[in-house]
Amino acid sequence: MPARYRLTYFNGRARAELIRLIFHTAGEDFEDNRIDTASWAQLKQSTPFGALPILEFDGLVLAQSLAIARFLAREFGLAGKGRYEEAVVDSIVDTANDVLGDIIKIIFNEDDKLKRDNSKKFVENILPFTLNSLENVFQKQGKGQGYAVGPDLTYADLAIFNALDQAVQAGIVNWQYFDRYRNISGLLRRLEETPRLAGYLKTRPHTPY
Repeated sequence: MPARYRLTYFNGRARAELIRLIFHTAGEDFEDNRIDTASWAQLKQSTPFGALPILEFDGLVLAQSLAIARFLAREFGLAGKGRYEEAVVDSIVDTANDVLGDIIKIIFNEDDKLKRDNSKKFVENILPFTLNSLENVFQKQGKGQGYAVGPDLTYADLAIFNALDQAVQAGIVNWQYFDRYRNISGLLRRLEETPRLAGYLKTRPHTPY
């Protein structure tokens, strides 16, 4: 029986990996449709905004990575409890997405000097500021439970993991960089030991980005 959901993106993590992490954490079956540039040239005109990823389900199409992630998080109970908690979760996801955007710009920058300069600024200024801010959020909203908001895992935790994982994959920092951030490093270890997620992390394709 075909999967209800079909996610289409390139063979990379970038803007689609958070969505994949949500599916695997929730234990929901989906078709991970990874396409090449030739296929994208043919598909582009038929997508809502001429961009990937897109999610197809029940005869419908949804575009934009965060819109897809938020929709699925709400469908699978990973969005928080109550309107305020959901909003706090969304704010963390938006923050992690800002960090991811900086990482993607570094990855695809073809000017070597600018790439080095941007990496230095990211490692020395942007990332520490963001991680310190997230540590404060963990204290106020997570209340010592090990997750960013409340006592349960949300897609905010997955968004944090995804951004930092991609920073490591890109060679911008290593995993030890996060050891100085108690809540963040604890979350990273906890997610790597989450059964459904751990299985995917060990077997997911090795990709250039």
